[in-house]
Amino acid sequence: MDPVRKRGKDLSNSVDSTQPAPFPDEVLERVFSVVKSHKDRSSVSLVCKVWYNAERWSRRKVFIGNCYSVSPEILVRRFPNIRSVTLKGKPRFSDFNLVPHDWGADIHSWLIVFAEFYPFLEELRLKRMVVSDESLEFLAKSFSGFKALSLLSCDGFSTDGLKAIATHCKNLTELDIQENGIDDFGGGWLSCFPETFASLEVLNFASLNSDVSFDALERLVDRCKALRVLKLVPRQFAELETAFSRFKNLHTLSGLWEVSAVYLPVLYPVCANLTYLNLSYATLQSDELAKLLSNCSNLRRLWVLDTVEDKGLEAVGSSCPLLEELRVFPADPFDQADD
Repeated sequence: MDPVRKRGKDLSNSVDSTQPAPFPDEVLERVFSVVKSHKDRSSVSLVCKVWYNAERWSRRKVFIGNCYSVSPEILVRRFPNIRSVTLKGKPRFSDFNLVPHDWGADIHSWLIVFAEFYPFLEELRLKRMVVSDESLEFLAKSFSGFKALSLLSCDGFSTDGLKAIATHCKNLTELDIQENGIDDFGGGWLSCFPETFASLEVLNFASLNSDVSFDALERLVDRCKALRVLKLVPRQFAELETAFSRFKNLHTLSGLWEVSAVYLPVLYPVCANLTYLNLSYATLQSDELAKLLSNCSNLRRLWVLDTVEDKGLEAVGSSCPLLEELRVFPADPFDQADD
């Protein structure tokens, strides 16, 4: 049935034909569109049938904390206009190898349903799901307006799947690959972005081990003027000076491992707009941190190792007046030496 006709049927069934609706459905949907909390929207839908239908048709994002709590078929019937799906699969203790290998949580059956009922899907955020290269290629080819892919603690895919995403997702704004069980066949996938591609805002592949082509990375960064988050493999820093000198819109910088006084000036051009700096893997000394932070006046979040010592923390206080979050991690969390 045509969605518009079905929608009209829903609304006519929800209101007594002899009584006018308190508000036109367009007004309710406009009001509900500013309600961002999933819990609040769920509460709104329980008020009455009119509100239920208005919330149903205006919902654009959905969060599913357990992929087995609902089927994709039920989801598409409940919410016809979803643009963004966040889906969690295996329980947390699967991170410690306490879940059988064939436990489930495969994304492919969901994608098949989404391709039929959500061809306008723009965002997919998965956590602890099984994602194959076939699924990534299917995703890339089935949703022409797809914009954001986030994979956290997922497994089953390789860098070949990333090639499909880079090749076919022409409107991609976010590619976030974190802590996945990925088969890393090399960094050639980054070269698959078309030369006309320029929409990327978030790029995170810090958890991959292989080097990517610096020339491809530099061209990509140079084209994507809206890029604000860039997280790289550890060995790419020393080659980034040229790219950083032309790119000053970054708000987040992470993935720094081997940072020394020689490399720090490379970061200075992007420091002015940084709001989040993750140095939790970089063994910086207090004087090195002080030099870096003198360029970071807008910093809100900072993660460092305890190698910065008290003098480094003093530099934080004097250089970062807008700081809201400071985390100090032990450089050797397993050190059993006596204080």
